[in-house]
Amino acid sequence: MRPSFLLLLVVFAGVLAGGARAGPPLAGENLPGQPLPGEKPPGQPLPGQPLPGQSLPGQPLPGQSLPGQPLVGEKPPGQPLVPGQPLPGQPLPGQSLPGQPLPGQSLPGQPLVGEKPPGQPLGGDKLSPDYYAQTCPRAERIVAEVVQSKQMANPTTAAGVLRLFFHDCFVSGCDASVLVAATAFEKSEQSAEINHSLPGDAFDAVVRAKLALELECPEVVSCADILALAARVLITMTGGPRYPISFGRKDSLTSSPTAPDKEMPQSNFTMDQVIKLFQDKGFTVQEMVALSGGHTLGFSHCKEFAQRIYDYQGKPGNVDPTMNPVLSKGLQTACKEYLKDPTIAAFNDVMTPGKFDNMYFVNLERGLGLLATDEEMWSDKRTQPFVKLYASNPTAFFDDFSRAIDKLSLFGVKTGAAGEIRRRCDTYNHGPMPK
Repeated sequence: MRPSFLLLLVVFAGVLAGGARAGPPLAGENLPGQPLPGEKPPGQPLPGQPLPGQSLPGQPLPGQSLPGQPLVGEKPPGQPLVPGQPLPGQPLPGQSLPGQPLPGQSLPGQPLVGEKPPGQPLGGDKLSPDYYAQTCPRAERIVAEVVQSKQMANPTTAAGVLRLFFHDCFVSGCDASVLVAATAFEKSEQSAEINHSLPGDAFDAVVRAKLALELECPEVVSCADILALAARVLITMTGGPRYPISFGRKDSLTSSPTAPDKEMPQSNFTMDQVIKLFQDKGFTVQEMVALSGGHTLGFSHCKEFAQRIYDYQGKPGNVDPTMNPVLSKGLQTACKEYLKDPTIAAFNDVMTPGKFDNMYFVNLERGLGLLATDEEMWSDKRTQPFVKLYASNPTAFFDDFSRAIDKLSLFGVKTGAAGEIRRRCDTYNHGPMPK
């Protein structure tokens, strides 16, 4: 057999035995260790798939997560592990965090949404010393001119205006309610009592100031602001401090159906009652004593202290032994006709009645207090330290009085739609609105 034929047999036998042949593969075949067309080499990813240990663009490696994304089995940021359960430190539905109110509720002493914070005016507007700077720049000057003129003509005007101002703020909150109330009771059975407690001279001073302002700037300045300003003008005019005052009060839309004296301290109150009355309105004992210093310009009708000089402790002819005997004898003479003429009155400060000073407190130390509450203010351990302070230090009295009356002038103030600017101080523009 020729060599070429033998070589052909050997090659053919190798093919039958499954051996690979040298050279390029036939069509549809592949070399050893190489994939067929369309298959991936061992250890290599399919097209579009990552290599082992790598990831596709924008995808995390196994067991890891993209930035800001949770791992498999973990909660997304800001989401609870168990549906319906709060995050750590967060309350369950319907509950609140410690110290935080539930929806629609408020913390103790804090207002609900839409309500006014304590000490803020009802109505939303803010009070300001410059409130009338653009709308009525001469308002303060006009009021000052009117009430100063009235004081010069009648020295009791200052005492009356201060009393009227205190009544107004304590009854309903510095909104000129007392001016309408006085008019409403004019023809009632209580008219005598009202007219005595709210002096006509003081009322007339406010009315005159309002008329002058209506000519200057109609329906701009409220009666409540006029009363607050008149009180400061007369306190300063008689020697007292010039304390800060803000404007923007509105006049009330209603008034109390009871007498203005209802919420005022009464001459027969105990010191416990007086202190509680002030504390209920947010004033401290010291502020109460400082405001009582306003009695240095005040007066009282004989019926308010008659028991001390005529029938102390219910015994006819008995006199309060704590009252200075010279004062008690003088008052007995001055008030002997008080049952026939209830207008008879005496100044609370018998030493300097027309001057705003600290003499009211000095008088208490000397037994010269007019009312029973004056004597109790001296003898009560809660109030006596402040009486002694103000009697010996007029500067301390002026400073504390200024702060206290500024606070009083903002008590219960109404602004915005909660009130109106009356055209007349003794009546509402359109009649009282229902409460």
